[in-house]
Amino acid sequence: MTDVPARIVTAPAVVRDRATWLAYFHIGLFGYFLYAFGPSIALLRDERGYTRTVASLHGSAMALGAVVVGFLAVHVVRRTGRGPFLRMGSVTLAAGLLLYTGFSSLWVTLLGAFVASGGGTMIMVGVNAFLPDHHGPAGPRAMSEAHGLGATMGLLGPLAVGLGVAIGWGWRVGLLATIVGLVVLEVARGRNTEQFDGPHGHPDDEPGHAPHGPLPRRFWLAMAVFGVCAGTEFCLTLWGSDLLRDRAGLGASAAAASLVTLVGGMAVGRVAGAPLVSRFDPDHVLAATMGLTVVGFAIAWLSAAPVPMLVGFAVIGLGLGLQSPLAIGRAVIAAEGQADRGAGLTSVAAGLASGIAPFLLAAVADHLGVHSAFLIVPALMVAGILLVRAAPVPVTDAVGDAVPSDAVPD
Repeated sequence: MTDVPARIVTAPAVVRDRATWLAYFHIGLFGYFLYAFGPSIALLRDERGYTRTVASLHGSAMALGAVVVGFLAVHVVRRTGRGPFLRMGSVTLAAGLLLYTGFSSLWVTLLGAFVASGGGTMIMVGVNAFLPDHHGPAGPRAMSEAHGLGATMGLLGPLAVGLGVAIGWGWRVGLLATIVGLVVLEVARGRNTEQFDGPHGHPDDEPGHAPHGPLPRRFWLAMAVFGVCAGTEFCLTLWGSDLLRDRAGLGASAAAASLVTLVGGMAVGRVAGAPLVSRFDPDHVLAATMGLTVVGFAIAWLSAAPVPMLVGFAVIGLGLGLQSPLAIGRAVIAAEGQADRGAGLTSVAAGLASGIAPFLLAAVADHLGVHSAFLIVPALMVAGILLVRAAPVPVTDAVGDAVPSDAVPD
């Protein structure tokens, strides 16, 4: 057997069975909802005459929903199993969307955003625990593929909302299409949900249920890495249009629409980058994507014209694409058997990151300008690289021993 460079750790191919495809589609529906929800807030603000501050409370409600469900998820999974928990996520997301789109009261729409976010978080927690559990060393690639589909379907969300407005049906139709997809998914899932439970999904599983006790120190460092990635993504998706308006002179609508370069880059990065994590150490890939994000940021930040800035945003998206799935997957592995608890806490980290990082950027922008404030992005990425190097999480910790690349057939 020939020696294999240490950085090459070819993992088994992803076995895309029926349960895996359902999990992929579930993540895709969440991505569709998430990216459709953003532009709906602006349209709701126009419709109701809210200030931007009041309208932004819907984003805060979503962040709170993610944090609450992230803390509670593991306790619910231990009682019900992961399969029923995923179905509960579908029902909860649909209920939240009905509240958000069906009523005009601010308090009810805020409740709808909270409930919908909670349902979406249940889906993310369940799928993010299921895929590493189900695929073992092939988990990082499965996670990349799932989140790639989420970003790809996410591109359809704003388009559906805009199309609904253009043809006179209103913005709500685009969001309500999520419910149709959820119904189709659950009909296809059927009554047998045990296949989603995995080795740690249900308290009655043998050889044992998900262990209790403190999580290892390495998990918390992996959580910090995910928090850095999520904070960077939220800074760019929430405030990137302001940077385009400030530096490239784009109008409000053009700047908002131009963010499709960022989201599109993320989709391409996740789909095209998935094979990389089967051949190279995912930690090395994650650090490289952070470096690519810094390169894209430099192109955009140093430019003052639309075309180079949009090129920079596309490169940033390519870098961001793999970061969340890889960071979530390594946190679940670092949880050492407590997959559902680890996945739930990553949703807490996402909720906190979505509230803290963009708020910090906005606060700095009020004093120094948005251009200077965006230097938080490379600072976060450098911190992420240092954390990955300081606390590596080998993918082979998921299941069994390392498999030499020349011992695995194509």
